[in-house]
Amino acid sequence: GHAHYELRPGGALKINPDARMAEGAEAMGFELPEVIIDGEVVEADEPFHLKTTWRMLMDPGTAAEGFSTISYDIQEYDGGVCSLTVTHELEGMPMLAEMVAGTVGDPNMGGGGHPWVLSDLKSVLETGARMADQA
Repeated sequence: GHAHYELRPGGALKINPDARMAEGAEAMGFELPEVIIDGEVVEADEPFHLKTTWRMLMDPGTAAEGFSTISYDIQEYDGGVCSLTVTHELEGMPMLAEMVAGTVGDPNMGGGGHPWVLSDLKSVLETGARMADQA
């Protein structure tokens, strides 16, 4: 999807589906909302740290669980390399925890969730193309 952040405490987070996501959802028999994830920026220390609230609106069950908190931390190392740590606080949110773990749905689709997104990010960084573009 398309992520929009106001990178300041109190700023908005909104993620809208892209055309491919909307087409895929329609093919599976459901329609995506205009905003699929919303939240608010809690902390922003560019380019090393971002913490937001995060609510998935694509599914009524996960939307009803409310807002979780997700943090992205980048650590620089010598030699021009870095690591990314994603911490998603999901206590009391069993549906969302299962969905972002990638354990829901068709296992032939790559699992989904955070592992799928992070693997796709790795592909882009290594090859310049998304996994779907390489198939």
